[in-house]
Amino acid sequence: MRITRVVSQLLHVPLSRPRASPAEAKAGRLNHIVVLLVHVHTEADLTGLGFAYALQGSGRAMLALAEDDLTPLVVGEDALDHERLAAKVYWRLQTIGRRGLVQQAYSAIDLALWDLKGKAAGLPLYKLLGGARESAPVYGSDTAWLWMSPQEILDASRPYLDQGMMGIKVKVGADPEADAERLTQLREALGDDVWLGVDANERYDYGTALAMGHFFEDEIGADWFEEPITCEDVEGHARLASKLEIAIAGGEMLFGLDEFRSYLERDALAVVQPDVTRLGGLTGWLKVAALTEAHHRPLSPHLLPEVGVHLACGLPNVANVEYMPWLYPLFTNPPKIEQGRLVPPPGPGLGLELDTDAAAKYRVAFSP
Repeated sequence: MRITRVVSQLLHVPLSRPRASPAEAKAGRLNHIVVLLVHVHTEADLTGLGFAYALQGSGRAMLALAEDDLTPLVVGEDALDHERLAAKVYWRLQTIGRRGLVQQAYSAIDLALWDLKGKAAGLPLYKLLGGARESAPVYGSDTAWLWMSPQEILDASRPYLDQGMMGIKVKVGADPEADAERLTQLREALGDDVWLGVDANERYDYGTALAMGHFFEDEIGADWFEEPITCEDVEGHARLASKLEIAIAGGEMLFGLDEFRSYLERDALAVVQPDVTRLGGLTGWLKVAALTEAHHRPLSPHLLPEVGVHLACGLPNVANVEYMPWLYPLFTNPPKIEQGRLVPPPGPGLGLELDTDAAAKYRVAFSP
């Protein structure tokens, strides 16, 4: 199944709920998602759909990499050879980056290759991966930004909880006292039965993270403490994990199998959160999943529920899906919540149908 052409587009998809406060937006924090959208066409008249995202720009760089460097490496190749193509890209483009933007841009193509595999086999991706279950637990992740008050968080989260979601994840890290007060009010309002994750996005130092971790586990009963400190401090994560009962979660900022190995060999993470776009696509993500399973740790995919639902339904060691529906406006049939669980689209591959009008509306046009 030879690849005949690759068509890449850059989109700016606005957020239905801002992740940045007015002050943060003024300082440059984006309230839209930069999306690299890729279609991989084949001589078999099958087309694979893939995508990658960026939170703070770099869209033109991803598009240039896709068009100028990656497309020439895959056109004419067999679309089913995902391992060989990933290795080809890795070795050919090492001089401009073994990590970072190269792998981020290639992840869109790799995801399209897996979409093609499912379409060629006539199977949804989760069946191709193993078919562990038909639906997956899901938690809300876009209803509790730092700028939001406890009441705003409750109002935004209620529709999710009313659908039966397991719970929500709350951002912390601006100010420890304010974080403690917000979490106390939220836990009192939500009750003890609602799953509650806490995400510091690397904002605490070690001492603050240790103190807040004890507070989250003793006073709040939080279910996990995500990215408590900088991702570069593996030893700090290991020390926190040894001193706290609360599960330490992380991995979204890690690039490559070796970085995950460093954490797992030190027992520094209780929940592993690899991001498919930072690992060169599904091919790299599955290697991290195998390593994580060998260390007896659960996985929770970072963002992209359109992909995460297939991973959670395909693999037994994926615990849940992060519901961040940022890209849902691009599809006519994104994964649905049924009886509190996320269900993958039934079609082959990713099962997603692109809303071409939405894609055209959000496409970024560059001056010649």
